[in-house]
Amino acid sequence: MSDHQADTHIQSEATSTLAPHTTHKPIASFAGELLERWDSLIYAIVGVCFFLGAFCALGYTLWHFWVLIHALLVKTEGFDATNVAQAIIQLISDLLLVLIIMEVLGTVIHYLKSHATSLRPFLFIGIVSATRGILSIGARLSVGEGSTGGAFTNSMIELGVNAAVILALGLTLKLLGKLVGD
Repeated sequence: MSDHQADTHIQSEATSTLAPHTTHKPIASFAGELLERWDSLIYAIVGVCFFLGAFCALGYTLWHFWVLIHALLVKTEGFDATNVAQAIIQLISDLLLVLIIMEVLGTVIHYLKSHATSLRPFLFIGIVSATRGILSIGARLSVGEGSTGGAFTNSMIELGVNAAVILALGLTLKLLGKLVGD
């Protein structure tokens, strides 16, 4: 057997052993494309749901704020600055919730455009959530709820944990820098 015939024989044996794998490539390719399309469809549906949820949450937030302010200014006989401050803090907390929903929606949109996920939006969501927690605790303490004994200690621990989360996530954003870029 000549060298050329031996090379041809080796190639034909290699081709025959690879033949079963090459027949599955069209099926795998088709399945991959189908699953990718369904993946995008699911992300799109979830994105629409997040958008509708954010829109409803924003509408409820504004309506709830209007009801609180209207009740305080029209239905009460005196102006109570503490209740107005509470209503404003609740408005900010609710708006931060809408912002969190929109940030998750932004992550979904980014995935649909580039088919890649990013860490940055989740770090921002964590920071906004911890900030919302601090505002909520501040609002509770400003109206006197949880300002005695063990409840006060728990509130201070919760404030410390939220502050530590903000610092840790902010530091993570700074350290990762361009690595978490979109």
